[in-house]
Formats: sequence, structure tokens, C-alpha cells
Amino acid sequence: MKIKLFIGSVVILLAGAAIGSWVTYSYAQDLIMKNLPIGTATLDEKDFYIETAPNTASLKPKQLSMSSKKAKNVILLIGDGMSISQISAYRLLNGGPNSRISVDKFPYSGIVLTHSKDAIITDSASSATAYSTGYKTNNTYLGVDSEKNNLENITETLDRYGFVSSLLATSEITHATPAAFVAHVDLRWKTDEISSQMMNSSVATLLGGGRHFFLPEKMGGKREDGRNLLEEVKTSHTLLTTKDEMFNFDHTQPGRVFGLFADEHIRNIETPDNHALEPSLSEMLEFAVNRSDHFIDNGCKGFFIMAEGSQVDWAGHVNNLEYLRREMHDLDSAVEWALKYAMERKDTLVVVTSDHETGGLLIEPANPVDYSGNEVKFSFNTAVGRGSHTGVPVPVYAYGPGAENFTGTLDNTDIYRAILASLEMNPSSGSCIKY
Repeated sequence: MKIKLFIGSVVILLAGAAIGSWVTYSYAQDLIMKNLPIGTATLDEKDFYIETAPNTASLKPKQLSMSSKKAKNVILLIGDGMSISQISAYRLLNGGPNSRISVDKFPYSGIVLTHSKDAIITDSASSATAYSTGYKTNNTYLGVDSEKNNLENITETLDRYGFVSSLLATSEITHATPAAFVAHVDLRWKTDEISSQMMNSSVATLLGGGRHFFLPEKMGGKREDGRNLLEEVKTSHTLLTTKDEMFNFDHTQPGRVFGLFADEHIRNIETPDNHALEPSLSEMLEFAVNRSDHFIDNGCKGFFIMAEGSQVDWAGHVNNLEYLRREMHDLDSAVEWALKYAMERKDTLVVVTSDHETGGLLIEPANPVDYSGNEVKFSFNTAVGRGSHTGVPVPVYAYGPGAENFTGTLDNTDIYRAILASLEMNPSSGSCIKY
């Protein structure tokens, strides 16, 4: 009887201690929460400090190593607006903290500094120009330096050395990032000029959205020059407008291909009926690789493909987590496909990076004074519903010949240099693309 009383007393004491501890914790937590400097403040009222960064040091290119094994092909995947926070968010949402996504399988990684020639915070035009030419330029400029002089971009350089190039995007194909690899204009919104230069370029495969940028305004398009460039494209390229046309394409067919699968961007929520006709980024990548392999079988030395997950950036601009998750999934699938291809071939360099971060995405505890549990808060912190770019570095991941040069801290201009250093650039008879 005494033992039962003793055990009962111990249980009551322990229960009382637990309840007391919980009450004390709850009271303390409530007290802390009530005294935290949060609650009514908006993002426009958050703590901030405006400083002017010095600009005294000159840019020093990264010292690159010369690999004995050279790449035959390069696949460059750009997640527009993506940094570590977007990757971490997708990993958590996709499978939890112990899961791994495609970029986690890469053996080499580093960080990339993204500032432009005239600003700490870059836009996609200047950053993509750094990737495509190896030069810093001003925001909004494409394929020209800060004095508006044309710069030879990587697709033009590689064309001279007998490589075949492709540009893919889930945005309009005339958007800043793909445009930087083919166009030379001083304003990214000069889409009449950009689309015309694309049509006249040596790039063998161009896939994305943007039919309206090839049609005049009188036909429902957005061209101000009155040209029906869509009809002109048909005389110089094979025009594809649905993914079924892309799937059924005969890769032995020579010449250049233009794939325009949407009036504006792919997966536009305002045109849901068109979604069934639009390919994913991985499907476009597989098509471009298969076409490129056929060109190589017929004399080209290798291939370069730039594939952009364009709308990761747009999800940050509109502060939409589900949008971000969808676009990261599309990009992740393309990265997975590219990595599998490169691992099987052993002659292909795959590089995954971004032009800048968008939205200031944070991953925080749902309760700011309780770090326990699996519930987290995702918040975009540049502006409510109007997110902007930030100046934080972005990651780079690499696999294949030359991948060791994509480690440590790189400038965005180093990406261009490291890609060219990975390739065997022997003298060539010139372009292998027959118009």
C-alpha cells in the first residue's frame, strides 16, 4: 500500500512539474511574443540600412586550371532568380530535410557574384551577358559592353569552331536570358530587334514561348515594326508550335528549328487550354540534345545548349510559393535529365547556376521563438506582391570535364571563361550549320 502511495505521489509530482513547466514556457513564450518588435510593421517598414558600396578594386579573373580531359559538349542550365534559398525551399517541399534533389548529386559547387557593370543589383540582361560573353555590362544591355559596342557571344564563338548551339526557355524566347546568347541591343525590351537577330543567327535550335513577338500588332501580336516575322521564320527554319510536332520531328532533317509553343510564356495561367500543347524544359532539352547529336554525326565537333528555367524568377516577383515549387520542379527535372546524360556519355560538361536571386526568400520557424517541429514559414522579403532582385550570391554546380573550375568564389564572367576552358577549341573550317 505504501509503495502504491509512493508511486502515485511521484506520478503526481512529475505530472505537476510537467504542467508547471508547460505553463511557465507558455507564459514566457507569450511574454516574449508580446514584446517582440513585430506585429503591425509592414515589409516597407522593416529594419534597413542604406550604404554606398565602394568601387575601388578592379575585377580579377579567377585562375582556372587546365584539365587534361576536355569536354565535347556543354549543357548550361540557368534557374533565373534562383539562389540557395529557392533550392532549399524546393528540397524541403519536395521530400523533406533529408531528401536530395538533382543539384545535390553534383560533385563540384561554388558561389557566383552577380553585380553588373553599373549596379550592385543586376538584372537578367547584364548577368546573362556576363555568362555569354565574359564581360560585365550595364543593366538592360544584351550582348554589348557598357559603351554599346557589340561583344561576340559564346554561340557565335563556338559556331566559328564548328559547334552547334541551342537556346531553350520557359519564358518568351526573346526574354533577357536567352536573348543575351544571341542578340546585340542596348535595351532588353527591343524585342523587334531581338527576334530579328535570332532568326538571322546561326543557333540551330530555339525553343520557348513568344509567338506574339513575331507577329505585328494588327494580327494580335506585339511587333511595332509591322513585320510578320512568323511567316519569315518559316522560310528559313522549320517552325514547331506544339510539343507533338516536336516529338514527331525527324532529326535527320537538316537546317534550323524555331519552336514557339505559346503566344507569350509557357504555362501561362491565362491560357490553360494551350498547356497541353507545351513541352516541359526537360522535353525541350532532350529534343535539343538529340538534334545536336545528329549534327555531330554530320560533322559538327560538339554542342552547346543553354536551357533556362525562366519563371523561378517570376515566382519571386509575385511572392508565390506554389508557383516557385512548380517552376523549380520543372527545372529540377531538366537538371536530372542532363546529369544522367552526362554520366552516361562522360564527354559532357553540365553547369547549373542562376543569374541572380529574386524575392529575398527566407525559411524561418513558424513560431519565431520555437525552433522545434517540421513546420516552417516561407516568406519573400523584398516587397509584398512586387518582389525584386537581391544582390546575394548564387550557387553554381558542375559535373563533367572541366567541372573543377566551378568551385570557390567566382564572378559571373568567370562562368564564360570556365566553359570555354573546358572545351577542345581546335582550328575549324568554320560553321557546321547549313542554312
